[in-house]
Amino acid sequence: MRIVFAGTPEFSVVTLRALLDAEHDVALVITQPDRRAGRGRKLKASAAKTAAVERQVPVFQPPGVNAPEAVALVRHLEPDVMVVQAFGQKLSSEMLSVPEFGCCNVHASLLPAYRGAAPVNWALINGEERTGVTIIRMSERIDAGGILGQQVVEVAPDWTAGELARVLAEVGARLMLHVLHQLERGTAHALEQDPSKVSQAPRLTKRDGLIPWRKRARDVHNHIRGMTPWPGAFTFPTEGRTGRALRLLVLESWVARETGTEDEPGTVLSIDETGLVVACGEGSVRIAQVKPAGGRAMSAAAFAHGRGVACGMRFTDHE
Repeated sequence: MRIVFAGTPEFSVVTLRALLDAEHDVALVITQPDRRAGRGRKLKASAAKTAAVERQVPVFQPPGVNAPEAVALVRHLEPDVMVVQAFGQKLSSEMLSVPEFGCCNVHASLLPAYRGAAPVNWALINGEERTGVTIIRMSERIDAGGILGQQVVEVAPDWTAGELARVLAEVGARLMLHVLHQLERGTAHALEQDPSKVSQAPRLTKRDGLIPWRKRARDVHNHIRGMTPWPGAFTFPTEGRTGRALRLLVLESWVARETGTEDEPGTVLSIDETGLVVACGEGSVRIAQVKPAGGRAMSAAAFAHGRGVACGMRFTDHE
């Protein structure tokens, strides 16, 4: 099939490569403009652009995908379908109507659950034991189109958002190829979403990563998983040799105890070579790996030794 692909982050690249490997005619990749990133604030291309250039696929980076020149370009290419995955801009009704088979979106949840920009994160934050990928025929309402394909994925108890996203990207790529095959054969059928089962997965901000120590241990652990690697689950040690607050990213944790402990949430209960056990509103979690602000990732035990962390000190949400 002749395809225009719209995507931006690494999550979208697996599908783009699968389309090319399956010898579909990807006529164009639409992605977000290069952004300044890193300490040097140098322009950085999106993962989708990098992958397209490697495979010699034309790239288009409009500031607005619904501008007349963008719509005209896609119409000129006469695509059978547009495949959209984590693109980052809403498509207008005019753009949606251009391809013969419409626009298909690869969404990382079992729609209508977790509509929005961060379905992988919110599934983990909420402790879901299963999620999945849905292919929809896009409509003007975001993530509300008819379901063309869906596949369930069982969630491992300690997967982070980054790990789950990698699994869902592979599943989504295979499912998209299956849906395209059905569209070619004329056997695809779109099922309406059940509006009574809609839930939301709004975009996260850096501030959302703050660890809620007053919640149950399982919820704290799920929060850390759901915020890793971005925006990052963080906290502030209240004591130590530095004499000042230090923003600390928690990269790896697990539940130490589901119940028990009467200590103030955030209190360090024990320290050994496996990490720090920290009290929650109910139960406790073990922190295994951390990354101090401006530093490198390290074991929590090494951090505790180097920073003078001791039992009885607290992690807090105050700088």
